[in-house]
Amino acid sequence: MAGKEFETLALDGSNFPQWAMDIEVGLTTRGLFMCLSAPPAGAPPIPDYVKFGALSIIRNNLHPDVKAEYMYEKNPQVLWESLKQRYEQQRACVLPEATHQWNHLRFQDFKSVDAYNHAVHKLCTKLRFCEKEPTDADKIEKTLSTMLPSQWILTEQYREKGFTVYSRLIQSLRQSEKNHELSVWNSQQRPTGTAPAPLPEVHANIEKNGRDGFKNHSRNHSSKSKRRKDRRSRGSFNKGKGISKPKNGNNNNNKRDTCYRCGCFSHSTRNCRTPKHLADLYMKSVGHDRKTSDKRYEAHFITQEHGDGAKTTSTEAGPSNTTSMHQGETSSGNDKIVVEYDSNDMFGDLN
Repeated sequence: MAGKEFETLALDGSNFPQWAMDIEVGLTTRGLFMCLSAPPAGAPPIPDYVKFGALSIIRNNLHPDVKAEYMYEKNPQVLWESLKQRYEQQRACVLPEATHQWNHLRFQDFKSVDAYNHAVHKLCTKLRFCEKEPTDADKIEKTLSTMLPSQWILTEQYREKGFTVYSRLIQSLRQSEKNHELSVWNSQQRPTGTAPAPLPEVHANIEKNGRDGFKNHSRNHSSKSKRRKDRRSRGSFNKGKGISKPKNGNNNNNKRDTCYRCGCFSHSTRNCRTPKHLADLYMKSVGHDRKTSDKRYEAHFITQEHGDGAKTTSTEAGPSNTTSMHQGETSSGNDKIVVEYDSNDMFGDLN
C-alpha cells in the first residue's frame, strides 16, 4: 500500500495497543490476517503475493527507524511476533500510570457527564492492555462515590435504583444533566414572578419605523438647517463696528437684506441690533436726521404764550435739579446753564 490508513507506530511503542488493533482490523477486512499466524496442519501453504500484501500494510505504518531495523524481514508472521514481544513490555510502564489515574479519577472534576465518560473509557483501554480492566461495578462505584457532597441525595437515589450496567448509569446522569440545563435556561429568561412581555404587532413596528421615523427625520433635518442659518446670521453680525458693503451694488437680491436703520447688508431692518446712537449717526449721514425732521415734545412739557407774543417752555413737574424760569425773573451771572428739554441726546455723545 502506498498510503497510511492509520497512525504510525511510535518508536517507543507508546501507541502500540491502538496500532496493533488497527493492523488487525485492516488485515482482516482484506482477508490477510491469516498471514500473521501459523497455518493449520494439512493446510496448503500461503502464496507469496498474499504474504507480501500483509507485509506491505505492516511496514507502511511503522516508524522509519523501526522499519530500518526490520528491513530484511520478509515473513509477516515473524515481523508481527517480533513487534509484540518488543512493545508488549510497555505494560510494565503503562500499568503504574494508569492505576494512578484511576485511583485519582473523580466525577466532580469534570464539567459534563460526557467528558467524564470519555476519560473513563480512555483509561479503561490502558488498563485492558495491562489486563487490569475494571468491571462495571467498579465503574459505577467510582462514579457515585466521587460526586459532589452537596448531591448526596441524588447519590442515594441512584444507589437505590440498583444499576448493574455502567452505560445505563451514564445515560441516566446525562438525562438529568440536560433537564437541569433546561431548567436553568428557563429561569434566566425573565425575573421570577414577572409575566412575559407581549409581542408587538407587525404593522405597529412598520408604522413606527416607517412613517414616524420619516417624520422625525424630516423634523430633525429642518431644525438643524434653521440652527445653521441662525449661527451664520449671528456670526456675520458686526455689532456696529463697521458697515459692510455689498459686492455688487446693483444686485436686487441684496435689497431684501438691506437694513434701513443702520445701512448694513447682512440683516434686515426687523433683525437689526445696532445700538441707537450708531443708527442715528447713519440716519444723519444719509440726510434723515430725527432731530430736525421729527421733533417731538415730551408729554409733561407745555408751551405758554406771553404778552409779547413769544413762546416760553415751562414744566409743571420738572426734574429736582433744574430750575424753572418764570416771567420777570433773571438768572444770575453764574447760572449760565442752558437746558434743552426737547433733546433726545441723554448722554451727550450724539453731537
